Amino acid sequence: MTPKEYLSQYSMIERRIQYLEQWEERWHRREMHITPQYGSSSVRSSGKSDPVSSTVAKICRVEEEIIFEIDRAADLRREIAAAIAAVPDPVQREVLERKYIGMESVKQIGKAMGYSEDYINHLHGWGLQKILVPEKDDKS
Repeated sequence: MTPKEYLSQYSMIERRIQYLEQWEERWHRREMHITPQYGSSSVRSSGKSDPVSSTVAKICRVEEEIIFEIDRAADLRREIAAAIAAVPDPVQREVLERKYIGMESVKQIGKAMGYSEDYINHLHGWGLQKILVPEKDDKS
C-alpha cells in the first residue's frame, strides 16, 4: 500500500459512514410511512415479513455497521495522525494533516497557508515520501 492509499483510508471510511447515515435516515423516513396491518401477526399468511419489522431489522443492521465503521475510523485516524506527526518538516506535516485529517482540498489548504496550489502539491508529495506505512498482519 502506498502512503497516499494508506492516508486516504480515513476519508474513505468517513464517506462510508456518511453514506450509511443517509441510508439510515431514508429508511427511518420510509418506516414512518409504513403502517402495520392491525390484527395481523408479524408474518402474514403469505409468509412475508411485516414491512415495519423488516425495516426495523434493516435499520438495526445499518446502525451496527455505522458503529463498527466509526470505531474503525477512530482507530485509523489515531494511526494516521501518528504517521503524519513523524514527518519532520512542520509545513509538510501541516499540509498532510489538513488534507488527510481535516479533509481540506488543495485549494483550501493553499489559501489558508498562503501558498499556491502548485506549491501545496509539491509539499504534499514531499511529505508523502516521508510517511511510513505500518505493516499489517494478514492473520485471519
